[in-house]
Amino acid sequence: MNNNYRIKIARAGSEFEVEGDKEFVLEMLERFEKSIIDKPAPQQGIQPPIPITETEVRESAKTLSVGEFIRKLGVKKHVDLVLAFGYYLEKNQGASSFTPADINTCYYDSKLESSNTSQMIVLNIRRGFFMEAKQDKGEGKKRYTLTNSGEEYIEQQLSQVAE
Repeated sequence: MNNNYRIKIARAGSEFEVEGDKEFVLEMLERFEKSIIDKPAPQQGIQPPIPITETEVRESAKTLSVGEFIRKLGVKKHVDLVLAFGYYLEKNQGASSFTPADINTCYYDSKLESSNTSQMIVLNIRRGFFMEAKQDKGEGKKRYTLTNSGEEYIEQQLSQVAE
C-alpha cells in the first residue's frame, strides 16, 4: 500500500503544497496554518482560513492510478501510451524526468502489454514531445522529460475527454 499523501491548498492569498508520509504532511499543514494565523488580519470581505481536518488530508491524498489515468485518457497506440505515461510520471508522481524502466513499470502497473519502449521514446522525440533530460556525469541510464508540446498534447486530449 502506498502511504504517500499529497495536499494542495490555496487560500487567504497563500498557496501550500506538500507530499510525503502522513506525519510529515500533517506537520507541514500545521506550520502552514500557523503562518496563516500569524499574518495580519485579512482585508475586509475576505474570510479567515478554516482549519483543515485530518480526514480532509486523507481524502485529498488519493491520486489517480496510472491505469485509471490511461483508461480515462483513452489512448490506444503505444507511442501515445508512452507519452501519457511520461506525463503521468511528471504531473501525478512529481518526477522531473524518467527512464524507459519507469515507463515499463507504468505498463506493468496499468496491466497492459508493453511495447518496444525505447523505440516509442525515439518516436516521441521525433514528434517533439520528449527530449533528453539533463543528467549528472556518470549517472548511467538516459533520462527523458516532456516538452511543452508533449504536455499540451496530453492536456488537449484530457480536455476532450472532459467535454
